[in-house]
Order: sequence, then C-alpha cells, then structure tokens
Amino acid sequence: MDTAFEYISAGIILSMIFGVTSVITTNMVSDRMYQIEQTGSFKVADKMIDALLLCPGSPSNWGGSLDNPTSMGLSLENGVVPYQLDRTKVKRLSNSSSDYIPAHELRDLLGLSPNYFLNFEIYPMYSITIENVTSEKFTVTVINQWGVPVSAVNVTGAYTDIENVNATEITSFLNDDLDDAVIVSALTNASGQCTLDFTGSGEKVNLIVLADQLSIKSATMWPELSDDLIVEIESTMGESADYNVEIASRSVEIDGMNYYCKMTLWWS
Repeated sequence: MDTAFEYISAGIILSMIFGVTSVITTNMVSDRMYQIEQTGSFKVADKMIDALLLCPGSPSNWGGSLDNPTSMGLSLENGVVPYQLDRTKVKRLSNSSSDYIPAHELRDLLGLSPNYFLNFEIYPMYSITIENVTSEKFTVTVINQWGVPVSAVNVTGAYTDIENVNATEITSFLNDDLDDAVIVSALTNASGQCTLDFTGSGEKVNLIVLADQLSIKSATMWPELSDDLIVEIESTMGESADYNVEIASRSVEIDGMNYYCKMTLWWS
C-alpha cells in the first residue's frame, strides 16, 4: 500500500510540474511572438517594397507618360525576371525630373494611409569616384555600399568624343560595342583604386566607367553624368527619429547594372 501510495503521489506531483511547465512555455512562446511582431519581423515595409519593385504599376508603361500612374510599380512592363526595374519609372522619383512624383504621392499610390511616412532610396552597389590626373590619365576608386574599398574589381573605361551620351551608348558600352571610343581596363588594388591610362588618345569629351566584379556591375561618368544613367535616387518625407520604424531592402537591376534599394517606413 505504501509503495502504491508513493507512486500515485509521485504521478500527481509530476503532472502538476508538467502542467505548470506547459503554461510557462506557452507564455514564453506567446511573449516571444509578440516581441517578434513588435520588432518588425512581420513588416509592412517588406510588403510595400515588393509591391513597388515586383509590379509594373498601372498603366504598365506609365514611365513614359506625362501623367502619374493610378497604382505604383517600378518593374518592367513585360518583365519576366524579378527585381528588374524600368529606368524611366525610377527616374520619376528623382526631384530633378520634370515629371517628379514626390514622396507623399508615392505613399498614396502604394495604398498606405496618411499615418505612414516613408523614405525610399536607390543607389549603385558600387560607388565609383573618378579623379582627373591629366587629360589622359584618371584614378578610379571603388567602394561598396558599406563604404569599404573593394579590391580586384575589373574597372573598364571608355574615353569618347560622344557629347550627349544616352541609354543607347551606355548599353553599347556594357555590351563591348561602343564605336569611336578608346577602351582601357585595370584591376583595383587593396585600397579600391586603379589608374586608367589613355596616353596617346588625346583629350576627349566623356569618360564612361564600369566597375564589374562577380557579375555585380555599376557605372558612372566624367565630367558629367548622362540623364539616362541612374546613379542615386532618394524620395523622402523627412527624418524617422522618435517614431516606430521598419526597414526593408532588396537588390535590383536597372539596364544591366546592379543597385541596392532601401525602404524606411515610420509612423507615430
């Protein structure tokens, strides 16, 4: 009898322990899920950035129109590869565009309520700076999106007399098919620098530079940028300090070059 009573007592105690442990564990899981939600693991920003980057908007060719779209999207009209963007649509988010779509209109076209504020940025994977050493020699520096110099980048320069470089010439350059240009290549060193030496070519009008490493491509120009080359876009509604904030980012492609997109959403 004593042994049976001990077994029964032990069983009751173990059941109580398991019951209390189960309640504690359930509460811990619930608390953890709440913390994840509050820290933004279920993000509106993720949904909004994908809606912006994966859809062409309506009408699907709105980038070439003088009118604003009825719904916002930056992808190519008939694109089949995710995160390939339409340059004409992206350009309209720049305040230098004559058909500029400001940030508050971008928010409205994405279907966000006025309680939300946003900042949307697009910039090249590689930041390229060009220093004119002489009329025929240039120092090129390549850094990544974290501000770190990148070594072993293949830097190619096209030194040309073409005055108004447009998308056609830029595409020809990317395809190694740009006429009337002197082409020089070099690899960046540990400091992310290299020299493009065009000695003997004479002084020309424009220099187009491509930085290419592991299929990541970024380009810039000297002395001035072409209107058809996307270098940096920022559409902003101000600062996000002292607000609830969500951030989402994606890698995208525009005209064969690679960019980093970041969307910041905040609300009071």
